[in-house]
Amino acid sequence: MKEKQFWNRILEFAQERLTRSMYDFYATPAELIKVEENTATIFLPRSEMEMVWEKQLKDIIIAAGFEIYDSEIKPHYIFTKPQSTESPQVNDTNSVSTYDYTPALPTIPYSETGLKEKYTFDNFIQGDGNVWAVSAALAVSEDLALTYNPLFIYGGPGLGKTHLLNAIGNEILKNIPDARVKYIPAESFINDFLEHLRLGEMEKFKKTYRSLDLLLI
Repeated sequence: MKEKQFWNRILEFAQERLTRSMYDFYATPAELIKVEENTATIFLPRSEMEMVWEKQLKDIIIAAGFEIYDSEIKPHYIFTKPQSTESPQVNDTNSVSTYDYTPALPTIPYSETGLKEKYTFDNFIQGDGNVWAVSAALAVSEDLALTYNPLFIYGGPGLGKTHLLNAIGNEILKNIPDARVKYIPAESFINDFLEHLRLGEMEKFKKTYRSLDLLLI
């Protein structure tokens, strides 16, 4: 009984601490396996999730431990779920993200969005150098209009910028299939601008890009 109370309290704290998308990505898939000898064994399906749990959620595990067990409970993370282990039931009424969105224009076929389907948050490799970029990208995927608008991600080649931008677009389309999303490399965007300028069609250029719900460059 205490394990269920302990885990539910952790998730309540996590909902207050994390954005909706971060909660869905880092907290929802996690499972409490057991609490034994002042250690909470927590299953994480991806090893890269441990960094966020250690840096952003460890203190709430300790706080929940004092509240429920009246002692300090330290986390131990495992990445292979033991068989025949029933995790505590969770009273989470907000496990599914909700969006209030009504498209004003026809949708863009996925083949014309410029996105690559293989790039998602699930297969992005997270490290010490990009944890905040991932958090910001997740926040944008949760709220198109209000969070980090615009979002600027800077870094050298091969660090995952393209992957993150595609992941944002794919996550938005997963939750809002009618959203008008466009991913375009900076060089292609400039070339498109210059071509419209040469043809004297700047109004068409403006209309095209202003009609988008999400522009990823």
